[in-house]
Amino acid sequence: MTKRLLFCGWFFFMGFFCQAQTDSLSTKYREDQFFLSFSLQLQQENFNGLKQNGFSNNFQIGFVRDFPINEQGTFALGLGIGYGYNRLVSNLQLDGKNDNTIAIAENNLKNLQTFSSLVFPVSIRLRTSSFSKTDFWRLYGGLKYKLHFSPKFKPFYGSTFQNANIRNNNTSVFLSMGYNKWNLCVEYDLNSIYTNQTLLPSGAMAEIKNLKLGLIFYFL
Repeated sequence: MTKRLLFCGWFFFMGFFCQAQTDSLSTKYREDQFFLSFSLQLQQENFNGLKQNGFSNNFQIGFVRDFPINEQGTFALGLGIGYGYNRLVSNLQLDGKNDNTIAIAENNLKNLQTFSSLVFPVSIRLRTSSFSKTDFWRLYGGLKYKLHFSPKFKPFYGSTFQNANIRNNNTSVFLSMGYNKWNLCVEYDLNSIYTNQTLLPSGAMAEIKNLKLGLIFYFL
């Protein structure tokens, strides 16, 4: 199902991309862009004992279709589609037998959780660009809806297995700002990466929300 969505989504947006960039009826123009981002992930948990004892990161790549709102093209709406990969390192331990329970590894092991995402960003875009000005300041912000797939858990000792605790979808808020191709970006999950059935040994619900800090590059 996810592959079908990805296939249909790309054809939908590529169809838009093939249209003329300039609107002959006005001075509006489009800043359709490919994007590439690399971020450090900080895991925000609701329980004690979690240690992010390794490099947790996020990678995203995709395309944004630009819809100018004003005549100058400095204010626009962006709709996009992309792919994301998440790598989370910590001392969290999954049993593999009781999939709904997570614990803290006493020996401070570096266990690895990974999952991929189909990303749908919706953004408000402010910039100082023009027809003849290709280097400009920008401020983009909005929401991302993400469909997660291929969740895996790799213990420090042992074999990789499917991680049933990762939720199927999530929503985050994001903001990027910068000049030309170099831009700082921040993104924060509005929901836990875990399902509501994921529990701590105490019986409380386990929650982790990721804060991403990094760089995003835009290419015309």
